[in-house]
Amino acid sequence: MKLEYPHKCLNVLGNELRINIISSLKQKPKNVSEICSDLNQEQSKVSHSLKQLKKCNFVDYTKEGKERIYHIKSKILIQKSNKNLFELIEEHVKNY
Repeated sequence: MKLEYPHKCLNVLGNELRINIISSLKQKPKNVSEICSDLNQEQSKVSHSLKQLKKCNFVDYTKEGKERIYHIKSKILIQKSNKNLFELIEEHVKNY
């Protein structure tokens, strides 16, 4: 998928629920019900946010029967720091 508007994917990360979903998935891959339980959120909100995260290639899923198991897809590494994008964002938030 070619992104015509890459800034829109950065906007996807500007949402608290989507960032919380990423944090939840950092622990381990999960299905929608597990994410909803972790974040105390409605299934429809989580599913909508997962769709946006998937469209921008931040998350992906594998099918296990009828279930979708979501995981973080982005393995962007910054060469000098050897940290992925989400670790860099967390570090920035802690410092500033």
